[in-house]
Amino acid sequence: MTNVLDEILFGVKEDLLKRQEKTTLETLKEIVSTKSKAIDPFPIFEQAGVAVIAEVKRSSPSKGDLSEITDPALLAKEYELGGASCISVLTEERRFKGSLNDLIAVRKAVEIPVLRKDFIFSSYQLWEARAYGADLAL
Repeated sequence: MTNVLDEILFGVKEDLLKRQEKTTLETLKEIVSTKSKAIDPFPIFEQAGVAVIAEVKRSSPSKGDLSEITDPALLAKEYELGGASCISVLTEERRFKGSLNDLIAVRKAVEIPVLRKDFIFSSYQLWEARAYGADLAL
C-alpha cells in the first residue's frame, strides 16, 4: 500500500529522469557558470527583527488548490515590496502545481534571495535550482 508521500516521491523521481534526459548535468553547470553569484541569505536572516520567507504555492496534496497564481513574478514582487526577506518557490509539478518556469520568473522579478522548494534527491537538482535562478534550495 502506498501513501500520498510515496506517490509524490515517485512522481518527482519520474519527472527528474525526464529532465535529465533533456538537459545534461554538464549543460546545467555551464549555465550556472554564466550566472552572477548567488545571493547569500544568511546576513538577512541574522539581522534584528523578523525575517519573512514568503511562498509562491498554488496547491498542496492535503488542501488541494490554494490560489490561482497567474503571475508568480508579480506576486513575488508584491511580497518583496511588502517586506519579505526571501521568496520560496514550489517547483514540484504534479501535486503542488509549481514549475521551474515559476522559479525563472520570480528570480527576474525580485532582488532578494529566491529559494527552490521541492523534494531534492540528487545534486543534479541543486545544479538545476541554481541554473533556474535559485539562491538556495530546500
